[in-house]
Amino acid sequence: MTNSPLKLTQISPNVWILPRHPDKNRVQATVGMVLTAKQTILIDAGNSLQLARQIQAALAAIDAPPISHIIYTHHHWDHSFGACVYGVPVIAHQLSRQFLSQMQQENVGEAYLRTKVERNPKLILDWTAEDWAEFELVLPEITYEGQKRLQFDDVSLELVSVGGIHAADSTVIKVVNEGVMFLGDCYYPAPRYEEPTDQMLDMAMLANLLDEQYDHYIDGHNAPMQTRHVRRILRSQALLARLNSSR
Repeated sequence: MTNSPLKLTQISPNVWILPRHPDKNRVQATVGMVLTAKQTILIDAGNSLQLARQIQAALAAIDAPPISHIIYTHHHWDHSFGACVYGVPVIAHQLSRQFLSQMQQENVGEAYLRTKVERNPKLILDWTAEDWAEFELVLPEITYEGQKRLQFDDVSLELVSVGGIHAADSTVIKVVNEGVMFLGDCYYPAPRYEEPTDQMLDMAMLANLLDEQYDHYIDGHNAPMQTRHVRRILRSQALLARLNSSR
């Protein structure tokens, strides 16, 4: 892993992100940061202990307040395996707790990820023996069903359960007053080792999430999108569907 400092991107006055890794062989999802006057709330935790430590350093470099909570968009390893570094409570859908509890009982860890690497030799993971010795799954302490409104100082967050084929526990997190919506991987296909194609994305879910009050859409493995970008994707997919149906 490179030792160069991480570069965070500011999306709105109180929202920053660590963008997904530009190398698609590195399964490093976008991590969100919601900064209030007194605390920082992470949207997902990063894929490893090393990345989590780098995130801590990057936040310190911009004088961010202390991290107080993590919110999981869903339970998958690339969104949750860095959580043990931060030592703060996790918030997520009740299914996230259920799935992670099952993984904990099955002692999911190094063998789990090594199996993924064996199936896809191009997959690059940044873990050391010391990391594995320190690693533990962090289950959500605070869970919800359906929808939940959270207030952190002067920032309101709305959690909405959307499910989907990628993960039944997928949660969308809306930063209410700043027009930012974190999608996680909710409209992605079921996890697989091949690179997904646009045709496999759940366009109906993405269309349903489009909201005129939000202009920034942050998903787990693509560049941030504005409303016009989402509309362009939806138009392109609708056209493609019509062309395919006319053949």
